[in-house]
Amino acid sequence: MHPVLAPAPSLSRGRLAVLGLGYVGRPLALGAAAAGYDVCGFDPSPTAREIAEKAHVGGHGGFRACADPAQLAGADTWLICVPTPLDARGRPDLTAVRAALGMVVRALKPGALVCLVSTCQPGATNGLCRSVLEAAGWRIGQDVFLAVSPERENPGPHAPPTRSIPRLLGATDPASLRRALAFWLHLVDRVEVVTSPEVAECAKLLENTYRLVNIALMDELHAAFTALGVPTRDVVAAAATKPFGFSPFWPGLGAGGHCIPVDPAFLQIEAARAGVPSVLLAKAMTRNRGRVARVMAQIRARLGDDLTGKRVLVAGVTYKPDIADLRAAAPLRLLSCLRHAQAELAWHDPVIGTIPKALSAIPRSAALMMPDGTRPEAIILGTPHRAFDLAAITRAAPLVFDPFGILPAGPSVIVV
Repeated sequence: MHPVLAPAPSLSRGRLAVLGLGYVGRPLALGAAAAGYDVCGFDPSPTAREIAEKAHVGGHGGFRACADPAQLAGADTWLICVPTPLDARGRPDLTAVRAALGMVVRALKPGALVCLVSTCQPGATNGLCRSVLEAAGWRIGQDVFLAVSPERENPGPHAPPTRSIPRLLGATDPASLRRALAFWLHLVDRVEVVTSPEVAECAKLLENTYRLVNIALMDELHAAFTALGVPTRDVVAAAATKPFGFSPFWPGLGAGGHCIPVDPAFLQIEAARAGVPSVLLAKAMTRNRGRVARVMAQIRARLGDDLTGKRVLVAGVTYKPDIADLRAAAPLRLLSCLRHAQAELAWHDPVIGTIPKALSAIPRSAALMMPDGTRPEAIILGTPHRAFDLAAITRAAPLVFDPFGILPAGPSVIVV
C-alpha cells in the first residue's frame, strides 16, 4: 500500500457526474464542487436531490442535481455511488450498479474515468464494470479508465469531513491508476493506493466485517458481564485506556444501517463460492440478527408472556444516534415483534421529522408517554440520541429496558 498525500498534481478541473446523491454521493459531489469541478448529481429521488441542493446553497463551485441522465453527457469523470443492498434471499443486489453502468455507457466519452464507489463484492470492478464497458466497445486503460475507491463515509452530524478521510484506490491498469489518482487528490488529503481493485474491494468489506464480529462479541460479553453484576460500559471504558491493541465496542440493540449488517454478507458469499466460508463470521451474523429476539425474551420475562394490551413505548427508532435513518434499524424489528405480540405500542424519536412509511401504522408520541397521555408500563431505549434526558427516561415508566447499559442505575432500569 502506497500513501499519496496532497498537494495534488496539476490537472484542470472538468465535468463530474455523480450517480447517487445519498449519504455517499452527496458529500463527494459537494466536495468536488468546492474543489472546482462542474458537478451534476443524478438521483431519481426528489428528496435526495432537494437535500443535496439545499446543502450546496452558499457553497463554492458549480453543482446541480438532476433526474435526467441526458444531463450527464460530456462528463470527464463518473462516480458510481448507488445503493448495494441484499436481496430477499440475502444475496448482493447490484441492480442499481448495473443501471448506473448503463447510464455511463450511453454517455461515455473517450478519456473519461469511471470509478466505482459503491460497496460491492470482490471482483465487481474487474468483472461487472469491466464487462459492461468492454461490451460497449471501450478499451480499458486506452479509450477510457476504470478504478474503484470504496465508500468511507460516516453519516451523521458528527461525521468527519470527507476531505479528511483517507481514500483507498485500486485500478485495473497503470493508466487508469494515474487518471484516478489525479482526480482523488483534488478531493481528499490522502489516497492509499493498493495493488489491485480486488484489494480495495476486500478491504472495504473487511472494515465492516471487523466491526460486526466485534459487535457480536460485545453482545455475548454484555450478557456475561450483566449476569456477573458488572457494568459492561465501565469494563469497556477501562479496557479502552490501553493505548494499543484494543478498540472499544459498546453494547446495543444490534447493528443496523446500510453497511455493517450488509457488507459481511458480500464477503461471506464470495468466501463460500471459493469453498472457504467463515464459521466465525456466520456466527457473528446470526448473533447480530438474534439480538432483538433476546431483548424480547427479557421483556416477556418481566412483563409476562402475554403482552396483549401492555402499554409499551420505544424511545429512539433510528439505526444510530442523532441521524434520521431507518435502514435495517434494530428498533424497527423490535417494534415489529412487539406489534406481533399485540402490545399497545408507541414510539418517540426527536430526530425524525415527517413520519416515515415504515412507522405509519404505529402511533407516534411527542414525549415519553403514550399518545393518550397515559404512562407507559414499559419503555425500551431503542437508540440513545443525545437529545434524550436519560435520567428522565428512567422516571417515565415503572420498567425501563436498557440494551446499551447507558441509563443511570435505578429501581426501574433493567439492563438487557
